[in-house]
Amino acid sequence: MIKYLCIHGHFYQPPRIDPWLEDVPPEGSAAPEHDWNARISRECYTPLAYARRLDHDGNIRELINCYAWISFNLGPTLLGWMERHVPQTYARILAADKESLARLGHGNALAQVYHHSIMPLATDMDRELEIAWAIQDFQARFGRMPEGMWLAETAVDIPTLTALSNAGIRFTILAPRQAKAVRLAGTDEKYDVAANTLDTTRPYVVKLPAGQTITVFFYHGPTSQAVAFERLLENGENFWSRLNGSFSSGLQNIATDGESYGHHFMFGEMALAYVIEQARAKRDGLCLTNYAAYLAAHPAVDEVEIHENSSWSCEHGVERWKTHCGCTDGGHPDWIQDWRRPLRRSLNYVKYYVDEHFFKAAPKVFTGPKTALTHYGRVLAGAQSLPAFLDEHAVPDLTPEQRQHACQLVLMQRFALASFASCAWFFDDIARLEPLNGLTFARRAMDLMRTSGGPDIEEGFLRILEEAHSNMHEHWDGAYLWHNLVTPRRPNLAELCAYIAEAEGEFSWPGLKLSTQMQNGQRVAHALWERTSHEELSPVPDKPVLLSARHRAEQGFQRSRAMEENMLATACQHGAELLPLIQDFTEGQTQPHAFAHTAILGLAWNWLTEAHDLPENLRNFCQAWLQRNPDMRGVVERHAAHMAAERAEQLAAHEIRLCELVRRAHALGLHVSWWAVQNALIALNQPGAHPLLRQLVGVAQMA
Repeated sequence: MIKYLCIHGHFYQPPRIDPWLEDVPPEGSAAPEHDWNARISRECYTPLAYARRLDHDGNIRELINCYAWISFNLGPTLLGWMERHVPQTYARILAADKESLARLGHGNALAQVYHHSIMPLATDMDRELEIAWAIQDFQARFGRMPEGMWLAETAVDIPTLTALSNAGIRFTILAPRQAKAVRLAGTDEKYDVAANTLDTTRPYVVKLPAGQTITVFFYHGPTSQAVAFERLLENGENFWSRLNGSFSSGLQNIATDGESYGHHFMFGEMALAYVIEQARAKRDGLCLTNYAAYLAAHPAVDEVEIHENSSWSCEHGVERWKTHCGCTDGGHPDWIQDWRRPLRRSLNYVKYYVDEHFFKAAPKVFTGPKTALTHYGRVLAGAQSLPAFLDEHAVPDLTPEQRQHACQLVLMQRFALASFASCAWFFDDIARLEPLNGLTFARRAMDLMRTSGGPDIEEGFLRILEEAHSNMHEHWDGAYLWHNLVTPRRPNLAELCAYIAEAEGEFSWPGLKLSTQMQNGQRVAHALWERTSHEELSPVPDKPVLLSARHRAEQGFQRSRAMEENMLATACQHGAELLPLIQDFTEGQTQPHAFAHTAILGLAWNWLTEAHDLPENLRNFCQAWLQRNPDMRGVVERHAAHMAAERAEQLAAHEIRLCELVRRAHALGLHVSWWAVQNALIALNQPGAHPLLRQLVGVAQMA
């Protein structure tokens, strides 16, 4: 009998954007990457798109796009970031869904509730918006209607399932302990089930009010947990044996945190690639599928009743997102989470007034306020421009100020919704980044409410929030955090002007465009806030502005690549000029003043790129210096990736240079990641390509 396998990966990161600039600010804990999205992309999301299968000599023989072979969901906010910052990985994810759609008749991708909020704790309207915006985002990216949707933390109740069904969603995935009772098809007998007695090898029907139904798959708990907690990804064969040996027929399906494959467990994506390779070959009669394809061939007939207000990550239902239930993560078992209740109450307080203000003010600017708000997800997904959205939904002949007012109202709703992302409550302290991000979204929503003519509710909000106490410091409560860590995140236009104080042209983020111009002999900055079309002018300061720590970090990162190129060019020139003068230098000698940072950098770079030779004594000196100053590693990685990305007809010439670059970097002791080089070269490998291709890949693998 044919056995089917479906591996689901749930890929999610907390919404991290600055709600004014609409991009992720630097996060120091993610070093050496700019932020945690970037770090986890490097360690997990990108490796899954280019997972290695090696031959017996350790050379790469195939790159597997794992997304084409597993079921997966990625949150809309994460996909939006990936589209801007890791476009090649993003493209591989979209291509994977199309590939699986062609192979199985149903795509691997599932939608996910938009802001990853806990649906049983949401209002009816918020639940509908989270689902509607998720569908609109999915359609804009994958070009089709999603058949399934992932619920944040698999938190579920009957109203949530009803809302999914009303929106056209056919199925969702739950944990086995969320099943309460089963009634077999054709019988009236119902029997109770538990996590260890539920048959997870088939789908079930949930009957809903008004005669509706929706299908639920329950993942196999022990194997799913083994991926997360038993280091199952350390060995591909062990992973395969565990998947294959735990059932005899039907569908073996597991649900896992996508970050397990590479971020939590290094090289976890290679273990997954091994399993994919075995299943592609139908080893032991096992076939890979996805949920929608299996459901089309094996419709659900047995009925299940669920435990309402339950989830996969809280044994107490959904208490983790509102009380001190004992579920936490953060490594501080003695900390308490009583702060969760006032945090939720304070954000509910904000959302109540946001909704009240919206439905009082919106009829003056929208022909159908609820319809406009529901369709705003298309703007967020980039499927519709803001002017086109207003042309479709705004009252005719509005003034520019009234159109801005309309934009402020829907943006206010967006950030009020974003504040409820589940991660704000998931961990162990209110002073962590995740709750602070949620409060920052609330800050932005309250500002927009006041700007658009609504009430100032900050005093009442703080009366609730001050009841939340941090474990990190006895004097830190919610009000302290609000005044000292949240409200200061507001961008100051004078600070932002410092980004362009020494440059002409334009400096932009997704939410803001800054440009300079001359007015009456004075240089001024023009700011366009993209989400509201609001424009303002500010004088560009003649003297440097004292930037906040956040803006100093962001400015430094934005400018670093251009500065790096200029510094490297200067270093190369210095290295070339100094080389004839220091041929006989040995490390035992007194170090001359000429050996400044830039000179050593230039000597090493000129040799790496074959611009100049370097005597062995100087090579040894550079090697010792580079081991203490690893800045060169990232420079080499980016240079090599740029060379490898050249057009295919230039491959042969660049391949020889790349091979030499690999050899010389290895000789200097630089631990460079050749990941991007390998991906680009393998993608360009055509019959008759230069024979050094495999040599480069092999050498790079060993390096």
